[in-house]
Amino acid sequence: MIYLDSCAIVKLITPEPESAAFVHWLNDRPGETIVTSTLAEVEVPRALRRSAPGVLGVVTSVLSGFVRFEIDGPVRATAAAYLDKHLRTLDAIHLATAENLVGSGKSLTAFVTYDKRLAAAVSAAGLPVAAPGA
Repeated sequence: MIYLDSCAIVKLITPEPESAAFVHWLNDRPGETIVTSTLAEVEVPRALRRSAPGVLGVVTSVLSGFVRFEIDGPVRATAAAYLDKHLRTLDAIHLATAENLVGSGKSLTAFVTYDKRLAAAVSAAGLPVAAPGA
């Protein structure tokens, strides 16, 4: 299972410097299930509305290719309990979603993020982090 945060998903929708390497990296892992939080349903269009409003029409199609997990009670509780005062709220939700999946017995190959603060928090939580092309 590969977890994508919203900044990683944006790189799949609009060309950024790391996009080609990221797509290649994903293509090298054809059997992996790609997952994210339902938070991406809000965060990705909001990010693209600022930077690339012309591609908003493909967001739903791209997200439909991922398994999305709800921001349920355990995820909210985990996100609220993080001690790292530099971990932003939305990043805490992504990290808590991944941690709860692993806690339920799912195997995580990588948590893909291009955000350095979130990557540090993911690593500190003991989860494998990747930023292909960075």
